[in-house]
Amino acid sequence: MREPERDEVGRFVERFAATLTDSGFPRLAARVFATLLASDNGRMTAAELADRLHASTGGVSGAVRYLVQVRLIRTERDPGTRRHAYVVDGSWYESTVNANPFLDRGEADLREGIAALGDSPAADRLSETLELIQFLRDETRAMMHRWQERKAARRATNGA
Repeated sequence: MREPERDEVGRFVERFAATLTDSGFPRLAARVFATLLASDNGRMTAAELADRLHASTGGVSGAVRYLVQVRLIRTERDPGTRRHAYVVDGSWYESTVNANPFLDRGEADLREGIAALGDSPAADRLSETLELIQFLRDETRAMMHRWQERKAARRATNGA
């Protein structure tokens, strides 16, 4: 990559990372995620990330641990070595949309609350919230199905 192109990519990474940070991401995790998204193959080792971001490998280690935990990246073994590589691919957004701990735990908690509150206005509010969660689940599944169809159509059109 030419130097001016690298500067433009670097500006994008920092701008996008700032947006993620403003949304609640830890700063270095946001920079690591943006760097992986902007890399050609979406795959880098901790040393490569540290070098690219001018960050410590310890800091990168904590950032990738966070990103793996929230399912935005995954870890792979670097072939022929003991090193790990960190990978971002299309599955990050699917796992983000589909694996929502609030929906899973919230649904169970709401059911318990409804049972505990019996016939009451509070139970009615909890029931409505439970209906919202079920609606969100259904809509999310339908949305991801539409996304898969759209992605497949785009790839077929682009020959990818």
